[in-house]
Amino acid sequence: MNYNLLEINHQLFSATILEQGAQIIHFQPNGKEPFLWSAPIDTYIHGKPFRGGIPICWPWFGKEQSPSHGFARITDWELESRIDSDNGVLLRWALRDSDASRAIWNHSFKLTLDMYLCETCTLRLKIDAPVATTGALHTYLYSANVREEWISGLGKSYIDSLLNDELVSATDEVLLIDKAIDRIYPHNLSETLLGDKLIVKHDNHSDVVAWNPWQEGVKNIADMSNDDYLHMVCIETARISNPFENIDSIGVEIS
Repeated sequence: MNYNLLEINHQLFSATILEQGAQIIHFQPNGKEPFLWSAPIDTYIHGKPFRGGIPICWPWFGKEQSPSHGFARITDWELESRIDSDNGVLLRWALRDSDASRAIWNHSFKLTLDMYLCETCTLRLKIDAPVATTGALHTYLYSANVREEWISGLGKSYIDSLLNDELVSATDEVLLIDKAIDRIYPHNLSETLLGDKLIVKHDNHSDVVAWNPWQEGVKNIADMSNDDYLHMVCIETARISNPFENIDSIGVEIS
């Protein structure tokens, strides 16, 4: 089956990108564990969200409008350019308004996603739109066992989506995942650490979102198996509390 995939096997890494959403769903430096978690590719249905990698949520974050998390992640992007070198691969993807997008959201826009892949994975999204928007680089990080991980660099308070958006003060700046979490940390700390394995560097963001459905939640998610919650955690670079304005950008680097 043709999934409209771009597969890259470089001397430094391997990567797989879906044309839909310009969504990188696999990235693995040679000799290391994968950076990203994704559902099996046979769960992909064109025009529907694919779970995993780094979906782009835009022009809204969450369920404030339909479709949830916007339409950028379920729309095919154009690969405008590709530059290969011994040091890595630079891809530029673009998405422009169309009859289909204007039927959902009646505004002109252009999104540009620069994706630089080497021993690290770096994405920078540029937004050119006439109205304020929200969004996120919705990164699914891979973990061999999330029960054994710790997460730092989130902040001292968070909005808990599982407690009716209550603002909660964190008792510890280190997060240990032992239950379902769905939190928006309204801080712009520059780095989030997943244990001593992965560093997520955020740029020009206002929030970081942390999400894991845990064992009770995963049972209600059709494209996740019962133990997938042990192998992923979402650490999302977001603009929620401070929306994008006019020409703006957001970036993430995973190393």
